[in-house]
Amino acid sequence: MVTPKPRQTRADREYIISNLPDGTKRVQVVTAQGKQQYKRPEDVDLDHDEVMLASDGTPVVMRGKPGRKPKAQLNPVTPQIDEVVRAKNDHLDNDDLTREVKKNAAGEAVMDFVLSGLAQESASIEFERMEAERHGRDTVNISAKRARVLKSMADTVLKQKQIASGGVIDMESPAFRALFSMLMETFKGSMKSSGCRSEIIETTFAHLVKSLDEGWKEDARQRMKEKLL
Repeated sequence: MVTPKPRQTRADREYIISNLPDGTKRVQVVTAQGKQQYKRPEDVDLDHDEVMLASDGTPVVMRGKPGRKPKAQLNPVTPQIDEVVRAKNDHLDNDDLTREVKKNAAGEAVMDFVLSGLAQESASIEFERMEAERHGRDTVNISAKRARVLKSMADTVLKQKQIASGGVIDMESPAFRALFSMLMETFKGSMKSSGCRSEIIETTFAHLVKSLDEGWKEDARQRMKEKLL
């Protein structure tokens, strides 16, 4: 358990700081305000800071730089591998999709590059499958791989359309008109089964039709957009 040594004198602190282990970058102290922090040895307030000591009486120190250790940089083991690594880095630096994502990850061009890349992968896999067939090799795994790529393309196209439309339902589409008609028929049927007189039903629907103008459609689109935010 780490605890501060009680009632350290200035002489105590000077002795502790002057005898810190080699390579010490920072030492843990409790300030006059009661805050526990690491300080460089030369920044320790010898009049007020209490140096934190471990259970064995040694000061609590930090030998490395504060924060996360830097990631180790491993060098290629042969000149040939180094050449491949440099070629790969050049390819990444010049990749259209990578540059577009860095420039504007949310831009429409990113989707276009993704589709183009998937299409190239699909064509490459198709060629691989044709070659396998030509040599009499099994093509099941290759076909399954291409099917996954094609599904990714379909998902990307659907996502692109959703972005283009803002995720809002097209109220002019035949599908929506059929759905809306069914809802109205269900509503009318519910009124009849509830015992509403025919004239009340007709009056209600007459008012409803008047309300379903272009203004209503615009309000509906706006509400759908608000739900997507």
